[in-house]
Amino acid sequence: MSPARDTWSGIPRVRDLARDAVDGARAQRTTTLTLAVVLAVVCFAVLVTTGQSAASEARIVEQIDSAGTRLIALSDDGGKAGIQATAPHRLAGLSDTTWAFGLGEAVDVTNPALPDGRAASRAVVGDLPADLAIVQGRPPRPGEAIAGTGVTAVLHLGPGLGTIRPIGAPGEDPVAVVGAFEATGPLAHLNDVILIAAAPEDAETLRYVYVMADDVAVIDRLEAVLRTSTPALDPSALTVETPAGAIALRDVIAGRLGAASRQLMAVVMGVGAAIIAVTMASATASRRRDFGRRRALGATRSALVATTLAQSSLGALAGIVVGTAAGVVTLAATTGSLPSWWFVAGVAGLALLLTVTTATPIATRAAHRDPLRILRVP
Repeated sequence: MSPARDTWSGIPRVRDLARDAVDGARAQRTTTLTLAVVLAVVCFAVLVTTGQSAASEARIVEQIDSAGTRLIALSDDGGKAGIQATAPHRLAGLSDTTWAFGLGEAVDVTNPALPDGRAASRAVVGDLPADLAIVQGRPPRPGEAIAGTGVTAVLHLGPGLGTIRPIGAPGEDPVAVVGAFEATGPLAHLNDVILIAAAPEDAETLRYVYVMADDVAVIDRLEAVLRTSTPALDPSALTVETPAGAIALRDVIAGRLGAASRQLMAVVMGVGAAIIAVTMASATASRRRDFGRRRALGATRSALVATTLAQSSLGALAGIVVGTAAGVVTLAATTGSLPSWWFVAGVAGLALLLTVTTATPIATRAAHRDPLRILRVP
């Protein structure tokens, strides 16, 4: 049996297939270079356009998320629900929550040293989240307080802070204010409140519980869990508020940006597929006598198709690597932000799939031509 028949009979070995694909890519340098340039341009164009849009979409969605699309507020508006002080600790332990804390009844307090100012105070149960940033002093221990930045001047709390005392109970011991905090996002209203830390066993029933979900996607599920799992004397009297408006805005913005990005990517990929199809059709047409000779020597149609696809993939891979690297570097230099790594990998994978998908019917058609007709000498 001849070497050619031994190589091409049945399904070729991987090593033989790779060697033949490399030889074919070298022999048809124009085709290989064209595929490399086309795929490099496709990947570069997708990354600097759609990739930039994807990065912008991610930043916008992240900003909206940080503004409160994941915050759920439970309230006892009528004072009949009786939210237990153990609720924050129990809800913080749920699998879909990041943190939870609760607030008690509002009590007016004043600075006993300068009693002309007053502010509202609430007992706080649970760990303070990062949205309540300590800007002065330290976090409070049970029995100590921290003041929102909006009330430190009202209560004449200086750099060393001071003490507060309930206005309605002047005989009670003063509470030390050991720090000041600045709340952001949906908790910004707490800047006008004094928070007095309390252990669950020392606190009375709560009026509000704030729960931060891990992700926007779990909001609906977490809301249902909170309605049934919150420790309260009358859970049916609880009011559960979710950021439905913010979530809807997030979905609209993400949907519009995503649709525009997909349309642009489809156009770029479509143009690239057309150029790849023309290039492959020209390349297979110029090799028709080579295909006929190999078929006459016993090569199977599947072997010819596999070799053609492997040869086209070599040029495509070179272009994908160059185009992807150039696109990432350009984005980093011009915008300072990059899309996620899975987006970059997805663009590279889609470009390779585009090459194989476009080349497959052309290679199949070339492999199914009659070798006798191709090799016949007029």
